[in-house]
Amino acid sequence: MSGKAKYTAGVSLIVMFIGFVATIPWDSIAWVRFIQSGFEAGLVGGLADWFAVTALFRHPLGIPIPHTALLPKNRERVTQALISIVENELLSKESLTRKLESLQIGRRLLELIERKLGTTEAKAALIRLIETVLEQIPWDEAARLADREIRRQAGSLNVPELLQTGVSYAIERQYDEKAVNGLLDVVYDLVSRTDTRDRLGALAVNAVSQMNTGGFMSFAMNAFAGFVSEEKLGGIIQEQLLREIVRLKNGQDSNRRWIVGELRAYAQSFGKSEEQREALEAWKTELLGSLDLTDKAAQALGDIRGRLAVFIREERFADKYLIPYLIRAIHNLKADSDSMQTMEQFIRSGLTQWIGENHHQIGKLIKENVDRFDNASLIEMMEDKIGQDLQWIRVNGAICGFFIGLILAAIQEFV
Repeated sequence: MSGKAKYTAGVSLIVMFIGFVATIPWDSIAWVRFIQSGFEAGLVGGLADWFAVTALFRHPLGIPIPHTALLPKNRERVTQALISIVENELLSKESLTRKLESLQIGRRLLELIERKLGTTEAKAALIRLIETVLEQIPWDEAARLADREIRRQAGSLNVPELLQTGVSYAIERQYDEKAVNGLLDVVYDLVSRTDTRDRLGALAVNAVSQMNTGGFMSFAMNAFAGFVSEEKLGGIIQEQLLREIVRLKNGQDSNRRWIVGELRAYAQSFGKSEEQREALEAWKTELLGSLDLTDKAAQALGDIRGRLAVFIREERFADKYLIPYLIRAIHNLKADSDSMQTMEQFIRSGLTQWIGENHHQIGKLIKENVDRFDNASLIEMMEDKIGQDLQWIRVNGAICGFFIGLILAAIQEFV
């Protein structure tokens, strides 16, 4: 309560009392009696207002006069009236719902988030959130899920079609030509070796000796075998084979073109017959059944988790990737009127439901806060907030009473 207002109210009452008492000895004088009427009415008005103001909070002079100390006696009624006014008038469900409809909560929320994104606190909070999400992921289950998904996807593969796609890709880029060249290089190196020459010679001599011919042909073959050694015969065959291999390495050689053509035709036809398709499908099933990818998937996911944990801790992650991405996402969302309308409706619907379910908490909160104060503390708080105006009621009562007393005295004098 304002001490100045209380002092002023006390002074006004004392002035009226002193004025009334001071005029009593000369009340036979008309003008003094006229003034005395004003002081008398002012004193009565001031005392009446003092009594009324005091009776709101306590018993005047400590005397338990009926219908005084109104607030302490009717504390529960006043509290319930306050709750009713707040719940049903000031903050009713309908008024809160109407206010929500006029607010763009979603847009304001996005703007607030956008303003806060660049702060150090926001970056740290986002990184902690991501780390928490990574920690909560069931990585063992994820590995098993990855294993099942890989098997499911691999099981749905059309191996013949995939094989033909690979064949077409290889032919288009002439990988078959390169494969033939590579094979010819291997064969050339093999044929060029000394031990290969000796083997070729031995095979040729053995073949000649086992030929079943008669007459002159038999004589000629035996004479040839006796004249040419295994080494010389092997060298002749080796030299001829090397010349053929060199010719085959020429891309325009007819024999090479025939070989490449046959290889392409076989490769392009492979997997088209029912038997080959069944064989490829059986191979795929057997391969998938023999593979256990859970450990490999767990290891890969563990490596990914570790790299992610390190990466998100780097300063460039938030500045270069996370924050710019979130800002772009917010801008895109704000630019999409349909999405914004959907979000606003979702927020309003959720808040309206929440208000409906928790509106009674307003009254509960008011009562809990009021009940925290005992009567003395509550009265002191109310006097502190409205005491100044109440004291001015006392001042006004004394002044108004003074003038009303003068008016009544004048009326009495002239009537």
